[in-house]
Order: sequence, then structure tokens, then C-alpha cells
Amino acid sequence: MGSKEDTRGERIRLTRTQQRKLRELQRSAEVDALSARRARILELLGQGFRQSEVQAATGAGIATVGRTRRRFLKEGLEAAVYGYEAPGAPRLLNATEEARIVALACSDPPAGRSKWTTQLLAEHAIARGFVAQVGRETVRLVLKHHGLKPWREKNVVRAQAR
Repeated sequence: MGSKEDTRGERIRLTRTQQRKLRELQRSAEVDALSARRARILELLGQGFRQSEVQAATGAGIATVGRTRRRFLKEGLEAAVYGYEAPGAPRLLNATEEARIVALACSDPPAGRSKWTTQLLAEHAIARGFVAQVGRETVRLVLKHHGLKPWREKNVVRAQAR
């Protein structure tokens, strides 16, 4: 039997403490929307609602309701509410590093160059100590995210010469 079969048919039973915790999580301003939704899913399942009813009440997909239920039964409340990691590879650059690369792309290119290239930006970001290492593809994605095309000079914001 697969992992989906292991908890089939089991109902969620919440203690009073868990019920109180779930209500607090839904009302807390410090909790992100996805965690609050998972808390609501668990609360409704604990009240005896079927997965399809919980799906309709929360706007979550049926698969999300099932995954949240299974995770609660296997790993507990904290893991079911907070235990999800974003899919995919971790971010290579933080917001500060991205901002520095964007600022570099908006500055004048080095002497002897008329425009920035992604490879040139990557090399200069490393040389100036903005990042420990970065590749041209990462730089390209950062620029794309910010809508910049420094190789097309008209799209780059530059300070007016006075």
C-alpha cells in the first residue's frame, strides 16, 4: 500500500487545545494566508465535514485538503499547518543582492562597452562584492523579473546628466 492508503478512512479528531490553536492561527495577522487556510481545513475536518465539503467551504483544491489531512494524521498539527516548503530549488539571491544587480544594470556600462550584457553584469556583481557567485542566467532572470533589458538602452532608467 502507498502512503495515500495508510490514512484512508481515518477521521481527524482534534483536542480542545488543538481547536483553540487552529482558531488562533486563522485570526492571527502573523500567519500567512496558506497556513491560515490549512488551519481552516483542519478545523472543518475536525468538525466532521467531508473533504468535498471542506473544499467547497475553503476554496482549496481537493488534493490540498487530502494532503493536509494526511499530513495531520501522520505528522501532527504543526507539520500540517506549517510543514510545507515551496517547491523547486531555493532562491539563489536575496532581495538585497537582486536590488544591487538591478542598480548595476541601471548604471552606465564600464569603459569600452556601450551596453551591459548579462555575462558582464554577473562578472561585475562578483567583482564588486555584491554576491559571492552568480551566473548570467540568474542575472537574466532577475532582470526579466524587474522588466529590465539593459542591452536595449531605451528601457533602462538612468539619471539625467546635468
